[in-house]
Amino acid sequence: MHNRLRLVMGATALLYLGPLFAGLGGFGWSVVPVFVAIFLLWTLIMRPQNWPKTAADWTRPEAWVTLVAQLLMQGLLVTACFGIGRGIGGVLGALPPFPLMLPIAVSFLSIPLARMLWDPRKAEAMDRFLDDAMAQVERGPATRDAAEADRIALTARLLAPVQALPDDTPDDTLAHHVRALSPHTDHEAIRDVLSHAAEAGTASRTGLRALVLHATDPAVAEILAGSGYVTRAFKAAGQDDGLLLLFARRCAVLLQEDDQAWWDCPDPDLLRQAALTAGPETQGALIALADLTVALTPPEVTTARIP
Repeated sequence: MHNRLRLVMGATALLYLGPLFAGLGGFGWSVVPVFVAIFLLWTLIMRPQNWPKTAADWTRPEAWVTLVAQLLMQGLLVTACFGIGRGIGGVLGALPPFPLMLPIAVSFLSIPLARMLWDPRKAEAMDRFLDDAMAQVERGPATRDAAEADRIALTARLLAPVQALPDDTPDDTLAHHVRALSPHTDHEAIRDVLSHAAEAGTASRTGLRALVLHATDPAVAEILAGSGYVTRAFKAAGQDDGLLLLFARRCAVLLQEDDQAWWDCPDPDLLRQAALTAGPETQGALIALADLTVALTPPEVTTARIP
């Protein structure tokens, strides 16, 4: 994580080096708007939370206030970097011989590099998580416990009809029923209720399938990243061949969509151990998932996964 942050900082530095080099090269102030446009594009891609999200939002007066504020801020940054470059060039008394497109390319290159290294959607989700955590701290333990109990009780009532669905309910239909609960509760509560029922042995087989489908949903996995939820779903599948096959296929798709999800997935040794007693089709799926997990695990990671 620290290495990635350093790389992001390095990629961001390229953004500022562009106007600095342009000033150092003695190019005129007419190039400043080009760098302002690049800086605005960078904020639009790397900080989408600072901009209106829909076309309707752009029709509001606040959207134009945001645009003007961003324009002024980025213009000030570009002007400062460009002025510093011209100052350095004046002190040195020499203008390096390079084309104008070089500093422009340096700044523009910052955008794809930073985006490859950092997903602003995950950063925004982490910010929301921290805001919620701080709000819970401010509410106090007693209030938090009562609110948590009410939240879990509501989610358990909402999930009761899902648990009662017949075993032959299609996976897509079952997943749709679980997703339909989102406006009324949160994914943490759904995770807790489904996991507790599985661990207590009170979950129906449909409830266990719902747990596997929910845990391996890419959107849910992103929100609950770091909680080991995917591994809990694997353990809930036990030795049920059908559940293990469903888990292996869904988890493989999850890893293909988000290679960072490997941290929440089961240890490859556990997957291979489960494959020993599984049917031929499930065995192949589990071994393939184990191999995929190993391939996505960073070489420098030596610690155990979430148990």
